Amino acid sequence: MSFEQARAKLTIGSLDDSTTVSAQYNPKELQIDMNVPWKKPEAATKTGAQTGGGGSSPLEVEFTGAEGRSLTIEMLFDGYEKDGGRAVDVRAEVDKLTKLATVREPDSNDEQKRRPHHCVISWGSRGLPKFECVIESLSTKYSMFSSDGEPLRATCTVKLKEASVKK
Repeated sequence: MSFEQARAKLTIGSLDDSTTVSAQYNPKELQIDMNVPWKKPEAATKTGAQTGGGGSSPLEVEFTGAEGRSLTIEMLFDGYEKDGGRAVDVRAEVDKLTKLATVREPDSNDEQKRRPHHCVISWGSRGLPKFECVIESLSTKYSMFSSDGEPLRATCTVKLKEASVKK
């Protein structure tokens, strides 16, 4: 089996402006979670229902509504010997992710600008279908530094929540 260079990169892009972050290395895995919310009916939680004294069965549950999926990915940015053997600071790429997770214009009168970016994840034309979302959390771990303290390697764990854009 021969190794083939990746032709498509996983990309997180803003649906609000032109901010885009492409994976330097495609993730080895991504995780998609989907919660299906259920709850016990009120009658099932009463003492009489639990002892068989009428009402709902204690095993009954009610569907309480649909929730969007969540997607967790890990993105590695490595600037060590990236630019012709010269180390490159990775903060610019990490800053793009941070921008996507930060409120765009906190003082704006426009409600749509007083929130972080709506985003879309894409990975090639034949890969996973596009995933419209918002960033739910961003965790960055820096693991290599230049002698001047510039970060040369970072791993960002990005948790995204499926969300459609208000039209």
